[in-house]
Amino acid sequence: MAEEIADAVTAAPGAWDALAGHGRTKARLHALLREERTPHALLFSGPRGVGKRKLAAAVAAALLCRSPKDGLACGGCESCRLMAAGTHPDFYAVMPEKSGKAARSIKIEQIRALRTEAARAPRLSGRRVILLDDAETMNDAAANALLKTLEEPPGDTIFILATGARQSLLPTILSRCTGVHFSPLDDEAMARVLLAHGVPESLLGPLAALSEGSAGRALRLYGEDAIALRENAMATLEALPKMTPEDVFSAGDRLGAMERERLLEWLRYLRLLLRDFLAICGGSGALLNADLEARLFALSGAVTEAWAFGAAREAAETARRIETSNASARLALEGFFLRAGKTI
Repeated sequence: MAEEIADAVTAAPGAWDALAGHGRTKARLHALLREERTPHALLFSGPRGVGKRKLAAAVAAALLCRSPKDGLACGGCESCRLMAAGTHPDFYAVMPEKSGKAARSIKIEQIRALRTEAARAPRLSGRRVILLDDAETMNDAAANALLKTLEEPPGDTIFILATGARQSLLPTILSRCTGVHFSPLDDEAMARVLLAHGVPESLLGPLAALSEGSAGRALRLYGEDAIALRENAMATLEALPKMTPEDVFSAGDRLGAMERERLLEWLRYLRLLLRDFLAICGGSGALLNADLEARLFALSGAVTEAWAFGAAREAAETARRIETSNASARLALEGFFLRAGKTI
């Protein structure tokens, strides 16, 4: 969170324009800030990894700035310096927490602390800003506690909720927030983000395709060397029509030695490649792996559309078996290769 806040106020208001993508959304928010019409509660919703949290930080910085320029944070006043340092007394952020083996969630204790913060008078700026990230992770008790605060909001507090699953929030919470929708990033915005993080230009296209407009996911995939994993899946798909029993056992040994999570990702890429092959056979639909179109098209000389349907089902079942049971990954993969090979 601290990184997003620092980015939002460094060299502001130019930092606002530097935030990648979401031109219409930024224009709408800028108008609200400039005209001082910001509602008491905003709900930022859209896919994960598209910049909701970073833009929320920029809005918070603008709302708390002591000398805003055209409604945006100046980047130089005491308020902006404290925001950049992550120590602003009038800004409060709530994030999901992990407890034991349970999934990360926002608990009622966190909402109670939020309500206490919201009730306090501003110390530096003319208002307080409270950010609730991954709001869909609130349990029922936390959501109901938040609802009470949104129903009777302190006049000098603005809430910003961010979520990747709007449908998971209570309808009563949705009705008390002004919605702000975020779409997946387009190719140009995605390229700006990835290049700024040192991703080689040659990988921009493949990562953009695999991440489906989420820069956060694209950066994670880059860190996990996902392009090499996808290439492995493509090479295996190309080799499958001519696999001998010895090849099957060798591939099973090699892939079965992967960590379980990485193997499941490999199977996901295999299924995406089969999906694209079926799209080519049907002559419709945009390809997720457009950079591999020629290689996928070449497969039509070795396998049929019916085989691809069957292989996709088998791959999904293999992934389910590996994920939900203690079955040997090597044996599950060998079974998949043998069954798929027999149907070609």
